[in-house]
Amino acid sequence: MSMSFEQAMRLAGLHPRDVVADSKWRRCATDDHPKKRNGAYRLDVDGRRGWWRNWAIDDGLNTWVDDKASQARPIDPAMLERRRLKERQDRLQGIGWARKLWAESAPYRPHRYLADKGLSAQGCQMLRLWQGSVWVDEGNRVDDTWLIVPLYWRDKLVNVQRISGTGIKRQMKQAPVRGCSLILGQPRAAVTVITEGLATGLSVYQSMRHARVIVAFFADNLLPVVQLVKPTGSVVIAADNDHATLKKRGFNPGLEKAQNAADLIGCGVAYPEGIEGTDWADWLIQVGDNAARQMERLILAKAKYVDGVWP
Repeated sequence: MSMSFEQAMRLAGLHPRDVVADSKWRRCATDDHPKKRNGAYRLDVDGRRGWWRNWAIDDGLNTWVDDKASQARPIDPAMLERRRLKERQDRLQGIGWARKLWAESAPYRPHRYLADKGLSAQGCQMLRLWQGSVWVDEGNRVDDTWLIVPLYWRDKLVNVQRISGTGIKRQMKQAPVRGCSLILGQPRAAVTVITEGLATGLSVYQSMRHARVIVAFFADNLLPVVQLVKPTGSVVIAADNDHATLKKRGFNPGLEKAQNAADLIGCGVAYPEGIEGTDWADWLIQVGDNAARQMERLILAKAKYVDGVWP
């Protein structure tokens, strides 16, 4: 049985999301760089001839030919265009819902989620509150006073994160998330600290006197955020330490995603150790006396200078 184009690429260490027969070069991940798009492929519209290359290790192009074209089917350009239009409409609809909810929300006042973490109102002027019912999973709605957190993409509000008093978090599904962030503090602060979640970002902001804090919201979003924001000067990622996941499943997503983003721009990574919790907000609670000053010293010690000359 002949090998399909996709099978040949995967055997060579390339990982395309979808194999599209449109005679265009498309980038994809590789075994050696799974978080980047060091691979590229092109498949003719008839699905009979394709090429690929791993830019990190290949000196030239690799060629695949299948006269029967048994596995690859040409893609209808009209169908692709309809799909793109539908995705765009869904995305715009999600942004519209997010902006409507934001407009209907009330000014911030102390909220249970942040109060339970021992955080003050410092830095919360960019947040709002909304009373209502939210789907949290199929068949289950939760009625609560929700903390409304704006997600910005290039200074434009494109999504909101809703956080219940008990810490349930939900975004508008159709609205963008990738590359979105919330920035606390002045752009010319002495140090830029990038965090995964809101509570971590506020704990750092309230503990460090001259810090600009960028909240990326999710571990997977750390890399897209640094690529978009391009922080320079003294920069450090205040990562989550998912030690329980490491013990249970053999990997630490908080540290691995943070280190991957840090490697791209050459900044440092600081993470809490010696506590039961996973992030710097947990650190403040569990360390107790003088925790804020200790946090500031530990994070500043890992900061590195970033000159902005990076991919």
